Amino acid sequence: MRGATRPTVGFTHTSVAAGLRLLCSALLLVACSTPGQPSVAPTTSPTTAASAAPPAGTTTAPTTGSSSRASTPPVTTSDDATDPVTSSVPPAPTDGPTTGVLTSDAGSGFAGFGAVGVAGVNDPTCTSEHRPVVLLHGTFSTVRSNYAAMIPRLQATARCVYGINYGLGGLQSVRSSALEVAAFIDQVLAATGAEQVDVVAFSQGGLVLRAALRLYGAAPDVATAVLIAPTFHGTTSPLIASLPTGACAACSDQSAGSSLLADLDAGSTSADGDLDGDVSYAVVRSRDDTVVTPLTAQVPQGPAERITSITVQDNCPDEYVDHIALPANSGVIGWAIDALETDGQPDSTALTCS
Repeated sequence: MRGATRPTVGFTHTSVAAGLRLLCSALLLVACSTPGQPSVAPTTSPTTAASAAPPAGTTTAPTTGSSSRASTPPVTTSDDATDPVTSSVPPAPTDGPTTGVLTSDAGSGFAGFGAVGVAGVNDPTCTSEHRPVVLLHGTFSTVRSNYAAMIPRLQATARCVYGINYGLGGLQSVRSSALEVAAFIDQVLAATGAEQVDVVAFSQGGLVLRAALRLYGAAPDVATAVLIAPTFHGTTSPLIASLPTGACAACSDQSAGSSLLADLDAGSTSADGDLDGDVSYAVVRSRDDTVVTPLTAQVPQGPAERITSITVQDNCPDEYVDHIALPANSGVIGWAIDALETDGQPDSTALTCS
């Protein structure tokens, strides 16, 4: 059960937006935008779902439903104003999931879910034979800025896609974001009736998921975790140290040796290591990544049959893919989809070269 309450924030989304612009442009710590990704324009829902939605940027997790946990805290999301993506993303393919509404109002989102500004995402009327997929972005990022290239391809596999812009662009502490994400997973399960979700997490999103699984009881609700360059064990990158003190709580949490990482490690067992529940883990990384270092820190430790990892250059030795570019890389997307198809055991040949 989750009895904790997420910390309140004493500043506005406008001030956060300004701060994100400054920090993002100055440091380029994590993906503010991804080169070559499709962009997104607001679309208008043809049904009444959007008109029934809560005010822009606010989502309240249901108090009843399929979740086995009580006292689920409210979930607050926002379509981050700092996201530089401004044109349009391809609509959801016609052979994708069956859904009553294929587009969302980027200002208000579907009823019960916050908007992320991508067509077809967070649609509770979507149905599929597959588990719902939850997308977790990185630091100084949003669902739209990290996953605009991946989402249409996920939808083309007949999957229902959900995403949350957690932690005010990934700035808040990883603990508070993990609590927010765990509540969001509860919300997705309640809305869809599914027993479990699959998660695709990039960068900080991987550590947020790790904390949600271990600290906030989300492990039974997740089947497969596809991790793209996750800060699973933190990072030794000097970029973290270059931030002003207190500018980014999540950045401090991601620094190797942080108190959060120590607490997570303390929960490890000799049998399962870093792994929680029955979750299967698939990790993809790049030797060109200078943000999450060393590369070995990106891979969970535990029973080999539950962990699959690959480095882009294993298949494509001449391909340059830095940290920011990974979620939009075509080969990485193909490998991530295969990981979902195979319950976390993708074939190495699924990662193709550009």
